[in-house]
Amino acid sequence: MDEADFTDSQAIAAITRITGGNFRLLHRLFVQIDRILRINDLTVITEDVVEAARSTLVIGVT
Repeated sequence: MDEADFTDSQAIAAITRITGGNFRLLHRLFVQIDRILRINDLTVITEDVVEAARSTLVIGVT
């Protein structure tokens, strides 16, 4: 993570907002993030990747 990189900060904020500190949900989200990164041959976790991962999970709206 690069603290000066705005993309990293946005991704972290999205992850925090979606999971609300729930470690089980955090694990499920990162499993989906990893899947999306591999499918799309990406190396950087962005807010778009996080939101795409969230859309595959069955969770409440935050």
